[in-house]
Amino acid sequence: MRDFLSEYTSESADLMGFFARPAKAVFTATPKTAAWDAGFVEALAEYNSRIGGRPLFMGDEAVIITGQQPGLFTGPLYTIYKAITAILLARRVHDRFGARCVPVFWVASDDHDFEEVRTAHVLSKAHEILALTYTPEENVGGLPMYRVPLNGPLHSLIDQLASSTAGSEFRDEIALFLHESLDASDSLADWFARILARLFRETPLIVFSPHLSQARTLAMPVIEREIRDPLVSTMLLNDAGRRLREMDFHQQIVKGETECNFFLEMNGLRRKVIFENEHYTLPEEPMTYSTDDLVEMLHASPERFTANVALRCIVQQHLFPVAAYVAGPGEIAYWAQLKPLFRHFGEEMPVVYPRARCTLTNPKCRQIVEQLQITPEEAAGPVEPLIERALRSSGPSPAQEVVQRNRSSAVAGIHALADELDPLSPTAAAMTRKLEEHTGAELDRIERAIVRADEEHADAIRKQVLRVCATLFPMRKPQERVLNVFSFLFEHGWGLMPRLIKELDIESFDVKEIEL
Repeated sequence: MRDFLSEYTSESADLMGFFARPAKAVFTATPKTAAWDAGFVEALAEYNSRIGGRPLFMGDEAVIITGQQPGLFTGPLYTIYKAITAILLARRVHDRFGARCVPVFWVASDDHDFEEVRTAHVLSKAHEILALTYTPEENVGGLPMYRVPLNGPLHSLIDQLASSTAGSEFRDEIALFLHESLDASDSLADWFARILARLFRETPLIVFSPHLSQARTLAMPVIEREIRDPLVSTMLLNDAGRRLREMDFHQQIVKGETECNFFLEMNGLRRKVIFENEHYTLPEEPMTYSTDDLVEMLHASPERFTANVALRCIVQQHLFPVAAYVAGPGEIAYWAQLKPLFRHFGEEMPVVYPRARCTLTNPKCRQIVEQLQITPEEAAGPVEPLIERALRSSGPSPAQEVVQRNRSSAVAGIHALADELDPLSPTAAAMTRKLEEHTGAELDRIERAIVRADEEHADAIRKQVLRVCATLFPMRKPQERVLNVFSFLFEHGWGLMPRLIKELDIESFDVKEIEL
């Protein structure tokens, strides 16, 4: 299977046809600007003011946009890197062309996969991975995130988060903000937006949530086109996916032949819609609609209709003059299926720009890595072999030195014995060579036992290795896909964001290491 991100960033010829332009084309042409809808601009400014943001936009700028589901405490670090990439890319575009350009973060408040966002993982003071999981007092299955209530143990989770992670003089101020913003929020999506607004308060980042009524109204033409042309988008998505599979790429979006690309809210729950036998049905509800029924419902209650992952990209372009979308590796792969949809809806496909990738470390972690000579690839692998090697390389004990000093002579003596027996007794020689192999293995076992006999030393080495692995590759995954930003925020304060903005390199698509 071909690696999509590396092929995309290297601009592989056969892959580029699936996109409007390569990523770095954003630096080669002045972005198009257009006036945003006046009512939409007013609503967006009011929304950002309400959540604590700084609405500094005029409503006629080009847009660099990114987005993510509203995860607990903002979810994994890559959410933060997406926002920073959008901020820096908008700045670079403005500096290069003099064109007004603003960064926008699309909070996917319509998303209803609560299981995916309910847990935040943080690095504890003991350098262990702590999972904080939100369990509401009521069933929230099927609810979009802008309807998921905030109750149950959330204030306790904040206290646990603050007390479990490395802290500093910033701890109380940040914990207080989390408590106060939680009390001021009316949903999980709203709380996510408020935290995001605070993190990037000193930047021009605009926070946007698609459940705003003005956005729902403006998105109606896209939804109506989807209703009146049932399954055309599905066919186009699957056809592009098939072509990618034939090129040995993974197909990210797989749609059933009768599945539509929008959802319908019923009693507050987000429901899948299918089209078959010339009617729309909801598999989870005893409901059947004609095309005219759904169009009439759309015009009466646009707030009930939401786009899926593919159609959202079309709505996004319909709402904003988007010059580039900042995407993670998986998102770039599904964007490869969207070019025919943009053509179908008459919208211009933006540049798809890879988000910055980063690993945060610290002087102690760097010291351990250098001392134990651990590579990133090893830190991502099984821990026990790494601990064993670290124990071996950390300096032999006297008993270990004795084994090492006598190993070669012991094995060499058995080897010489086998050589002498070869012309006299081949059977005995063969048995002796097996003894030679067994002796090497037994000496390894003896050496391991000696190494582990120094329990205090072994425990210290084990903790060092586990610390490195938990920091750099928690749960054997890239740090940015697991750890939450509050793992580092309580220790480094709100100033962590300006520092990351300063040090992240958005024009390199390699993983950057930043030492805090």
